[in-house]
Amino acid sequence: MEQDNLELTIEQINSIMENNFQIPSESSLMEITPLLIEKLGSIDSNIREGCLEILYTWIMNGEYDNTTLVSLGDQLVSLTHTGLGQEISDLVFLRAFAALEVAGILVFDEKCEKGEVEGRDAFLTPEIIKRWFTTALEYYQQEKDYRSYVIGKGWAHSIAHGADLFRDFAKHRLIQKEEILQIFQLFKQKLASPSPIIFKGKEELRIASAVYTALLRNILDIHDINHWLSSIFNPFQEKKFWEFAHEPEILNGYFHVERFFKDFYLMVKFGISRKGSRAHPYYDVSLQNRDEILKLLEQCILKADNNSFYYQAD
Repeated sequence: MEQDNLELTIEQINSIMENNFQIPSESSLMEITPLLIEKLGSIDSNIREGCLEILYTWIMNGEYDNTTLVSLGDQLVSLTHTGLGQEISDLVFLRAFAALEVAGILVFDEKCEKGEVEGRDAFLTPEIIKRWFTTALEYYQQEKDYRSYVIGKGWAHSIAHGADLFRDFAKHRLIQKEEILQIFQLFKQKLASPSPIIFKGKEELRIASAVYTALLRNILDIHDINHWLSSIFNPFQEKKFWEFAHEPEILNGYFHVERFFKDFYLMVKFGISRKGSRAHPYYDVSLQNRDEILKLLEQCILKADNNSFYYQAD
């Protein structure tokens, strides 16, 4: 890649991945990084996904120094606000994929703090985490584009990617009980609020994964968990789902909550996958109050059912 012709084509992207993610000899890391970030918003799924993987790999491989990682994080978290509030816009791709890269920086910082990266120390401070966390909260709260897979353009999935970002915030040592409760309140709002469309990409499962991850910190007691779970269904006032037939956006929220309860129940029941990003000792920790949480979730599922389908003894 010559300096005057840094286009970053799909062929160049594939070449980097096929060459074990080596930085191209004809370009420097700092020349190609802005192009990777720009292409996170591409409407071409192959380009977007390829740039996501390259940038994430370079972050996790320690290619960037600590100062650069903080600068990248500031830039990426600000990009989650690009076009924010629009229900249908191609800018959703940039928001959603930038969120995943911020998550990567959080994970890398934790690896550094644990001594898992030779010659690297942790670099995120409480001030930086607070800044990024506040911006991320605003992004997720205001996200209105609920599309999952977009025909011809691939995955948008901002609700799922945002949940992944908060999953990795929840694991971070500088996030404490107050922030976890803020995350849970935001998830409640996102699940139960009226929605223009129903989630079609297992977004509820990604939220459940983030909640499970947060609970493994063992910061919240059973009373905190009970209060949160029991409040999620409050907007529907124990009505049956067909009572919202003429209010489809409210009905969508109803189904999001109901599906979350079931997904989270099964996750607590069987445990979380130990594959992919969760192939990590963090997920070998036992969930405190597991049996009590299962009982609470059973009550939530029955409350959502409201004596419609599941048998309940008198």
